[in-house]
Amino acid sequence: MRDRGVAYDDTSIILAVISCTIVAVRLAFKLIATRSLSSDDYVVLVLVLIAMPSVVITHYGTTPNGVGRDIWTLTPKQITDFLFYFYIMAILYFVQVMMVKLSLLLFYLRIFPGQGVRRVLWGTIIFTLLFGFVFLILAIFQCSPVSFFWTHWDGEHKGKCQDLNAIAWANAGISITLDVWMLAIPLGQLRGLNLHWKKKIGVAMMFCVGTLYVAPSPAPSLTTLGKG
Repeated sequence: MRDRGVAYDDTSIILAVISCTIVAVRLAFKLIATRSLSSDDYVVLVLVLIAMPSVVITHYGTTPNGVGRDIWTLTPKQITDFLFYFYIMAILYFVQVMMVKLSLLLFYLRIFPGQGVRRVLWGTIIFTLLFGFVFLILAIFQCSPVSFFWTHWDGEHKGKCQDLNAIAWANAGISITLDVWMLAIPLGQLRGLNLHWKKKIGVAMMFCVGTLYVAPSPAPSLTTLGKG
């Protein structure tokens, strides 16, 4: 009998508190130092507001209904409820991935004044928005009817779903490729900076750490349910 739900829930809450604290410090410093917020600050603020429902759903939805537990230990109602909350979490996930990338791209726009790199950044922003929108629509309408997502497991309901795991892996592949591209953009600008080579290495490492932060794990898929 495995039950890892409590550990998962605690980790989610702890990381949410740390993230919110860091964002609060960032915004407070900006307001005190410059008395204004930039576009990437607003995106980060909206991202936090979108991320908070995920923490609440984890605590009150997925954890009580079976996350971290083997499926054969759950009641039929728990399985249905889990899949319903899982569906909402998947939608939120795709939005959050898009917002994280947008915040970083808008930050790049602030620090890189060159016309060439700004065109590349705006093109990447447009691609990121389209990428996020497409997968958001796929996440919402991946099953027909929509409710078939959380009712199909019992074999008593009629409907059809797309290949959910294919959607998840496609999202991860495109997202990671986009992360590599977003790392290449600032690194390509380092040569033109009037800095000592040691400082250039330090700046490059900073961007690498930032990209590792936004690089996603594969999007939620139904394989997690079978694995408990």
